[in-house]
Amino acid sequence: MLQVQNNMALYKKEEADIFDNLYNKFNSSDLSLAYKLQAFPLWVRRQDIAYFMAKYEIFKKIVNVNGSIVECGVFVGSGTLTWLHCSSILEPYNHTRKIIAFDTFSGFPGVDEKDVQTGTSEHLVEGGLNTNPSMYDELSELVKIHDANRPLSHINKVELIKGDACETIKKYTEDNPHLLISLLYLDFDIYKPTKEALRVLLSRVVKGGIVAFDELNCKQYPGETIAMLEELDLTNVPLERFPFTTHLSYFVK
Repeated sequence: MLQVQNNMALYKKEEADIFDNLYNKFNSSDLSLAYKLQAFPLWVRRQDIAYFMAKYEIFKKIVNVNGSIVECGVFVGSGTLTWLHCSSILEPYNHTRKIIAFDTFSGFPGVDEKDVQTGTSEHLVEGGLNTNPSMYDELSELVKIHDANRPLSHINKVELIKGDACETIKKYTEDNPHLLISLLYLDFDIYKPTKEALRVLLSRVVKGGIVAFDELNCKQYPGETIAMLEELDLTNVPLERFPFTTHLSYFVK
């Protein structure tokens, strides 16, 4: 059974086969599902573990920085839940740090000319990267399950904000004028919501906070870089990255 992933054309056949091979081994294993989940490195590619490690390293940099985490672009929620786990483990009693996640949960609401003029991803269409119609509900239930396994679980940690971010971000800040941001994680992939997030939220990132991007310098999704160049002066922004993963980059404000 072919396991569909983003931008499969970028993989060599041997690399693409890894998805199938891991899927088959996972399904054929006699281990219980509980053991499989506990031993997740058996079934997860090094690239995906490296991505998790990069987010862990990002989180460590903000543990002593006040403010919430704002994730712009949720997809299937692995980043959102990574921030939740990191907060639960590294700062179990920091109940004021919220994880605020913006997404349509139905794919791209539309794409701009600045996305498609040179962008090469097949997903640059309205509805692109839509996973399933129940993604919002599924992720909401998973948040509740994981909430039960953290201290102060009666205090909400994650907020999933559903809708077009070009509308919901501004409304959220109007409804929550107290918002300070320790980590602004930009993973919308496309131009308009990335530009809106930077325009509205950048001033709320505290000094010492982090602004991170998931698709800078990425030919597949040029809109994120274009929005960044329009909103930031690169001569004043020392972009950094990790040597063990490709696209994630960040700067400390």
